[in-house]
Amino acid sequence: MPRKNVDISSRIDSVVSNFGQLPLAGTPLGKTSELTASPEIILAMAMDAMVKSRPISHDLAQRTTNRLIEQGYHHIDVLSKSTWEERTDVLREGGYNRYREQCSTNLGSLADLVTDKYDGDLNHLLQAANGDREDARALMKEVKGVGDLGVELFFNNVQSVWPDIAPFLDSRSLNTAAEIEIGQDLDAIYGALGRDPKEMSVFANGLSTVRLEKKHLANRGIDTDLRKSSQL
Repeated sequence: MPRKNVDISSRIDSVVSNFGQLPLAGTPLGKTSELTASPEIILAMAMDAMVKSRPISHDLAQRTTNRLIEQGYHHIDVLSKSTWEERTDVLREGGYNRYREQCSTNLGSLADLVTDKYDGDLNHLLQAANGDREDARALMKEVKGVGDLGVELFFNNVQSVWPDIAPFLDSRSLNTAAEIEIGQDLDAIYGALGRDPKEMSVFANGLSTVRLEKKHLANRGIDTDLRKSSQL
């Protein structure tokens, strides 16, 4: 049993060091050295989850999130003042073509919800949920365009600044953790990460990258058992 724990810890460390990323990495907001639960960061995470929950390529979704942030839509006043046409144009510029009209509508609805129900700050959603993850899940699903997958993607990231949500892994990442023999015991994984919510978020994003890499290799007809690699 001790040897198994050591192996799991080693695998977790490998995921973090080789694939892990902080929330919003690759965006203008990801360049900051310290994540905080600012209204802008939380809103950016919500938009990111909305965009990435659609069945499009990860790279395309990432480019779209970048463009939304570059446009300043993570500021609630900027998003609220934007028109449907302006949001549609920004989504088009990000390459988000197939779902851009619906997403533009959903972004407008997000702005209305955050302004009217949460006084312009999604942090108030966690307060309304009294820090309870399942209550927060139900409230997040009131955001149009954010279903079960969207909430999971949001929780992957927001746990870094909302410790009440940690430890959390989306269902697809849990499956990946099982596939690479880390297992699905969230408490054990959290313990191996020093019970650090930010590290849990980095690990969750690392597992997402592992899953995407396995999918990419499978599409090319290459052995996808990453456990055999030097990395895992």
